Amino acid sequence: MIEIIGHRGAAGHAPENTLLSFKKAIELGCGAVELDVHLSKDGEVVVIHDPKTDRVTGMSGKVKKMTIAELKHLYCPLNQCLPTLQEVIDLCRGKVRMFIELKARGTPDAVARLIAANRIEHEVVILSFKLGLLKRIKKLNPQLKVIYLFYRKPLRLWRQVKKFRIDYVGTRLKAATAKLIRQAHHLRRRVYVYDVNDVLAGLKLKKWKVDAICTDYPILFAKPHRR
Repeated sequence: MIEIIGHRGAAGHAPENTLLSFKKAIELGCGAVELDVHLSKDGEVVVIHDPKTDRVTGMSGKVKKMTIAELKHLYCPLNQCLPTLQEVIDLCRGKVRMFIELKARGTPDAVARLIAANRIEHEVVILSFKLGLLKRIKKLNPQLKVIYLFYRKPLRLWRQVKKFRIDYVGTRLKAATAKLIRQAHHLRRRVYVYDVNDVLAGLKLKKWKVDAICTDYPILFAKPHRR
């Protein structure tokens, strides 16, 4: 069965990477949520995609140069604050898995500490386009599952997958192929595809036996929780 992962919560239904968005993803029946993390000036793990606050809050600033108190005074649409990773953990644990994308230097150590403190090793998967960040967090906690993300298939992908104990390969929809999925499964690795925002693409990936899809619109794929 394909795991349905809400991109930045449920970014097509609510402001991305906010508690409201993660609540919506849970409500819509996602098996997991994807989120992005940076570090604040004072070392707090902040859930935000960009290194700057401009796009999501309308206020100019660099996340790494602002304290968590300063960041908490910025608002996303629908009066939503930028959440910390701990706030997302408190909301999601026991309900959905968390796919945490490392975006910046220093995030592997801080995220690994939070995972250990909350004892949620089996409820999280770590993603990054930066192989060095994955290597670091795998060194800190070898039992964590990791996904190596890419836009185009790297030349030495399978060598890297085996050498660095990568658990999933993560490709955007445009670069996903039946051959890539077969090769990954032959090596007993899973395949995660992102940017999946239409039903026909989802059906094609299901036919190819993909393991997980990440979507802005989980309502297209997931079965809503009934109240």
